[in-house]
Amino acid sequence: MQRLGVDARKLADFGIGTYLQGLLGELARIDPPGGMVVFVGGAERHLLPELPESWRLVEVDAPGYSVSEQAAVLAAALRARVRVLHVPHYVLPWLLPRRMVVTVHDIIHVLFPEFLPSSLGFAYARLSIRAAVRRARRVVTVSRTTADDLMRLFGAEEGRIEVIPHGVHAEFLSPGDPERDEALRRRLGVTPPYLLHVGNHKPHKNAEGLLKAYQLLHQRGRVAVPPLVMAGGFPRDGELAARATAMGVGDRVRCLGRVERPELGALFRGASVFVYPTLYEGFGLPVLEAMACGVPVVAGDVAAVREVAGDAVVRVNPRDVVELAAAVRRVLEQGELRNDLRARGRARAQGFGWRRAAEATLAVYRSVWEGA
Repeated sequence: MQRLGVDARKLADFGIGTYLQGLLGELARIDPPGGMVVFVGGAERHLLPELPESWRLVEVDAPGYSVSEQAAVLAAALRARVRVLHVPHYVLPWLLPRRMVVTVHDIIHVLFPEFLPSSLGFAYARLSIRAAVRRARRVVTVSRTTADDLMRLFGAEEGRIEVIPHGVHAEFLSPGDPERDEALRRRLGVTPPYLLHVGNHKPHKNAEGLLKAYQLLHQRGRVAVPPLVMAGGFPRDGELAARATAMGVGDRVRCLGRVERPELGALFRGASVFVYPTLYEGFGLPVLEAMACGVPVVAGDVAAVREVAGDAVVRVNPRDVVELAAAVRRVLEQGELRNDLRARGRARAQGFGWRRAAEATLAVYRSVWEGA
């Protein structure tokens, strides 16, 4: 029996992993007829949401961006008799003679080639994205921003692109339990008030710019500035923690590393301001999660943030650390502004749900299955 297939090997990744968990969780509740085949690495199986018994799990262990990955996914999809395969990143199995759907979250590797380790990596990224938008029957993007980038730089056909925004997990939309939140924060060694940043140390996330802005806040503040808490790709003994110490703010910057979703929700709900001075985004999911939790947000004024957050956040030039510091100071000092941002953020976040995203994605699968 032919089935729908989803390549879920990137469950442990920051953005794509969240996308897969949210999408698969809601697809499992819908449980399309015939079930699905989920390809997953052995080390990531525990990250899967609860799936129906009718679904089939197939372990595929192969390094990403490799020849062995091409061969392993191809062989697994053929053996599983997958009729439509959804690949949630831009590296498709090039030789698979089946109908495919690809999700392209962003084209960071092309827009910022200096972030790649070599010119070979840049060439591979360009080749893979170009092949994906040409070979896939339908291209899903998580924002209009990424769709426009694909059409402008890779000649993608607008008629084959479907913009399906991320959803926001129920953990962030709920008000939370104050006692539980406090216990989770205490376990992490974090006590309000504090500023919060969630992300990783990739250059386009601009963590260095955030540190410089925080240093300005700390040095020039008329009153004490809350500590800065950084969660995600910032280990306690990592490069950014060392950089904060060298800048004289090491005792005010807490790097937590990766945290679980309940801990992240508690961190959001306890934050005074969420600061996200990104230089580029395909979507900007942490901004949406912070808004859902009712946290005032200061974010980089880039296309995807404008698209997702609208006027529910304070937008700044992310390369101007003086402007960034001033914006954070203004939000900290103006209670009326904070309350307005909280209300706007919560209201806007309500429009983003994984159920809606799953239903729209399933409609794409059906159109490809039927040959549309």
